[in-house]
Amino acid sequence: MKSVVIGLQWGDEGKGKIVQHLSKMHEWVVRFSGGPNAGHTIYYDEKKFVHHLIPSGSGKNKLFIARGTLVDLEVLRAEIDSMASIFENITQNIYISPWCRVITPVEKELDAKYEEMKGSMAVGTTKKGIGPTVANDAHRIGIRIFDLFDEKRAKEKVEMLVSLYKSVIDLNANEIFEGLMKNFESVKKFVREVTPTGNVLFESTQAIMLDPMYGTYPYVTSTPCLPQAALYYSGFEKGKLETYGVFKAYATRVGSGPFPTEIFGEEAEKLRKAGNEFGSTTGRPRRCGWIDLPLLKYACDIADVDHLIMTKADVLNGFEKIGICEKYENDLVPYDLENSKAKVRYVDGWKDLSDKAFEEFIDIIEKNVGRKIEYVSFGPAEEDIQRMNRKGF
Repeated sequence: MKSVVIGLQWGDEGKGKIVQHLSKMHEWVVRFSGGPNAGHTIYYDEKKFVHHLIPSGSGKNKLFIARGTLVDLEVLRAEIDSMASIFENITQNIYISPWCRVITPVEKELDAKYEEMKGSMAVGTTKKGIGPTVANDAHRIGIRIFDLFDEKRAKEKVEMLVSLYKSVIDLNANEIFEGLMKNFESVKKFVREVTPTGNVLFESTQAIMLDPMYGTYPYVTSTPCLPQAALYYSGFEKGKLETYGVFKAYATRVGSGPFPTEIFGEEAEKLRKAGNEFGSTTGRPRRCGWIDLPLLKYACDIADVDHLIMTKADVLNGFEKIGICEKYENDLVPYDLENSKAKVRYVDGWKDLSDKAFEEFIDIIEKNVGRKIEYVSFGPAEEDIQRMNRKGF
């Protein structure tokens, strides 16, 4: 069995918790894209942990950082150390592909510099070096983990990068090289190419609306978010994937970009506080809004979702009225959402998830999206999730 968990909005849907829940049915958990710009928050015995690079499984899973992932070795080293303090034998179950692209201080400095130079056209990146690392890789001047096994070659590549961008940023090549090699020494025992067999769960980062080819370009990430990329970016030749699509009962977005159902003022602040909507990686307050069903259907169709999971349903408990977008005044074009106007209507809220109003909310979503919601998550803990025992529409 091969399964994949993806986000259906703009990220931060609670995918990490869903991966943790489903990992009990899988031997392997595989991270196939993204980098330390992602943050999946989960709880181990009530202890909060934010995964940036290591997949969100458990101490019993084999955890594979596959070749499509961008790796910051300093972040990875710290994360492995933290995981080792929770799980006694976790270091025996971590695998890192030598094909992974390496983020250096050059790319992180470039990320910040480019955002500054863009001015009003900045997209609000996390400044973790993601875009410049992908760009350097496309130019065939990037560093892969396998380069670090040859110190002479690694040093030459660092010197080339620093030289190429010396008119934009001022960095010391020797310091960068020494830092890379120091961190590499701490993690290189985990570097081993594998092809997971048996039950495999793929963990995506970000979400469909941030995919560089299918999202709200240019306000997107730099690596694929669709489930179709999971096999290719993990070194698998073929296979059928069961796709779990995760979405919030409302919507959030971090950084710049169009957000047709965004709300402001006291209403937005109430939702932000209720959902603790602050970025796991950056700490930035997330923009908040109502659920957008045309965009949700678009994401479900693009990803060919098999199983639909709603998270944070309990966050809306106690709201007198809840907004829902069921259509736009004009055609829905993801890259032109700035010129699209969502039509939001309000429905009765609910006191708790046993209320009939919540069931009616579910019905509206299922009717518009054309899929049944199979699971509802209602809290931060892994066990705060239940299967919906309802008939289809």
